[in-house]
Amino acid sequence: MEPIADHIFLIPGAKGGRFPFSHSILVLDRVRVLIDTGCGLDTLTRIQEQYTPDMVLLTHAHPDHCSGTAVFPPSRVWTPGESRESTGRLERMADRFVSRALREEWMEFMRSSIGFRDFAPENSYSGGDRFDLGSLSLVPVHAPGHADDHYCFYFPEAAVMVTTDIDFTRFGPWYANDEGDIDLFLESIEHIRSHPMDAAVSSHEGVVRESIQERFERFASAFGEREERLIAFLERPRDLDAIIDEAIIYGSFPVRPRILRFWERQMIEKHLARLETTGRVKRTDAGFVRIR
Repeated sequence: MEPIADHIFLIPGAKGGRFPFSHSILVLDRVRVLIDTGCGLDTLTRIQEQYTPDMVLLTHAHPDHCSGTAVFPPSRVWTPGESRESTGRLERMADRFVSRALREEWMEFMRSSIGFRDFAPENSYSGGDRFDLGSLSLVPVHAPGHADDHYCFYFPEAAVMVTTDIDFTRFGPWYANDEGDIDLFLESIEHIRSHPMDAAVSSHEGVVRESIQERFERFASAFGEREERLIAFLERPRDLDAIIDEAIIYGSFPVRPRILRFWERQMIEKHLARLETTGRVKRTDAGFVRIR
């Protein structure tokens, strides 16, 4: 465990916390809390045996953050109210996050790569709630844009923010499902970074203590950088398939190409809609082209 602040520890995820895993956070206060269960089944089993958390809080329903929840009793699991009816049921999660054509492949990927097992959380939280843990309090902060049910968690006494999938990774923001929204994502980044913090805890990068505001700025700038690369590619009309082939966001599709191409398409379509609205790109019979 890596200490973050008094009573707060990072539990490193498998493969360095990279997708399809994520880091978890363990709070050892009067109330013991585990945040997210994507760090790996062996680690989670040891946490349950050694610490027996009183609460397991899920930041949102993406499988890389909740895959190991079945290790814990449902009575101790809390999920965002926005997704209480779907969280834990892989078939319902597939309906949220991928197309019908990819449903079976995506579920097989989640089961084989991270050992996902269905679970049924018995509790939910929402923005505005506050949990008294003893020395610390914990505040869920709704941060949509990545997903409708995406939350960050703030420890005001410790000035620590769990930024979840405002994650500071080199890849940048991910909004590749119907719920993904670029403008909401940008608003959430601004809201989260407005909290005083001595440490930010990214679900995929770990603990950040230096240049925190610069990391937020760099992360947010990825939206504009992607749009500039897209505009440069549209010097002549390109249809959507040609744009996806260019892999402007992913760079390539080395594994699970059908799924990665679907996610690329989801994000590219959102950028094209924004660029059409702002008058920088237009749709023609031959495809999309930039407006000079």
